[in-house]
Amino acid sequence: MNPVAGEPTARSTTRRAPQPHVKLEHNPLVLRGSDPEHELLPGSPAVGRVASHYSDYLVRLEGVGPEQREALLRVVGIAGGRVHLDERIEGVVVVAATSVQIEAVRAQLLAAPVAQLRLAEEVATAVRAYLKRSFALRCCESVLEVGRRPLLMGVLNCTPDSFYPDSRTAGEQAIERGVAMVQQGADLLDIGGESTRPGSVVVDENEELSRVVPVVSRLRELVDVPLSIDTTKATVAAAALEAGATIVNDISGLAYDPQLAEVIAARGAAVVLMHMRGSSEDMYGAADYVDVVGEVIGELRAAVARAAAAGIEMDRIVVDPGIGFAKRAEHSLMALKHIAALRSLGLPILAGPSRKSFIGAVLDLPADQRLEGTGAAVAAAVMGGAHILRVHDVGPMRRTADMAAAIRDEGAGWIR
Repeated sequence: MNPVAGEPTARSTTRRAPQPHVKLEHNPLVLRGSDPEHELLPGSPAVGRVASHYSDYLVRLEGVGPEQREALLRVVGIAGGRVHLDERIEGVVVVAATSVQIEAVRAQLLAAPVAQLRLAEEVATAVRAYLKRSFALRCCESVLEVGRRPLLMGVLNCTPDSFYPDSRTAGEQAIERGVAMVQQGADLLDIGGESTRPGSVVVDENEELSRVVPVVSRLRELVDVPLSIDTTKATVAAAALEAGATIVNDISGLAYDPQLAEVIAARGAAVVLMHMRGSSEDMYGAADYVDVVGEVIGELRAAVARAAAAGIEMDRIVVDPGIGFAKRAEHSLMALKHIAALRSLGLPILAGPSRKSFIGAVLDLPADQRLEGTGAAVAAAVMGGAHILRVHDVGPMRRTADMAAAIRDEGAGWIR
C-alpha cells in the first residue's frame, strides 16, 4: 500500500534567483538525536513524543579554538547541557543538549563576540536541518517530491565492465530493462556509460556518449520518471540533459570536470554530489580516515559550496556518502550506520549500497549472491533517514524499503 504522503510527483516550475549558501565554518553535524515527528497513530506510546523534546542531541563541531571552547563549556553548562572534548582530534567538541537548551545557549550568546555566537548558531542550524523531513527537489522544469516514502533509483549500467556482471547492459536491452524497472517500482533511473568500480579506467568521451544518449532519448519517450545521467564529464551531461535527463549523478562531487557545474546550473538540472577521494583507479589509496563521518560530511559540505558557487540552487542538490568509494569495508559500514548524520546538511540523501564489496567482505559472497545483504543495507539506510536508494534489484528493494519505512514511521501514512 502506498503512503498517503511523500509520493514522487512532477510539476512545472519556474527559475528563481539562486538561494544563498550559508557557510558553516565548524562543520556541525548531529551524531544522534530524536527523529522528525510523524503522525501519531492510536496505540503509539505518546511518551515517545514527550521524550523527544527532552532527549539530547549530540552535535559535533570542529576547529573550535580554546577561547570559543571555554565560552561554550560555560554557557552550555548554565543551560543544563554538556560539552565533551574529542581527545583524538584537536579542536573537535561534542555538545550534548536538548532543543530547549540549545535555544537557551543561543539566547545567552546573543551579546557575546561573533565567533562565540556563530558556534551556537551552527549547532541550532544543524539540528533544524536534521529534523527536516521532506524536500521538493527541482529537476529542470519539474519537481520531485522527496519525503516519507523512500524513492528507488534503478541502475542502468550501459557498460561492459561494471562490477556486477548481471547489471551490464546496452542499447535496446538497456531500454527494456529501464521500462521493466519502472514497472517494478523505480521512481528514477540512473543511466551510466562508464564503470567507476575500483580499478576501472576512464572511457573515451565519444564512446560514453554513444552508450548513453540513445538510451536516455528513448527512455524519455517510454517512461514518466526522472532520468539521471551518471557521469563526471560536462559534455556527456550536456548531451544527456538535451536528450531528456533532468539529474546529473556525479561521483566526484564536481571535483573532476570544472565545466560540469556550469552545465548543471545553466540547464537547471538537479545534481547528486557523491563523496569521493582520488580516482576510480586509485581510490583505496585515499581511504585514510581519522573520523569517517566527520570527514565525509565536511568534504560533502565543500562539494555543496562548489555547487553553490557555480550557481546551482540548494533545492537542486542531493548528497551521497559514497558507500564503497575511497572507503574500505569498515569505512562503508561506519558511513552506513551513521547515515542519519548526513541529515545535518539539510539536503536529500541518496545511498547506493547495492551488491557492493563491503557486503562481500561481511558475508564472503560474490556480487551475484549479495541480494539479502543489500536488503539489510537498504533497510538500515531507510531507518537512518536516506531518501533515495540506488539499487540494481528494484522489485525486492521496493518491498524492503517500503517495509523499513513503515516500521520507522510506526505505520503512520502506510496503514489505513
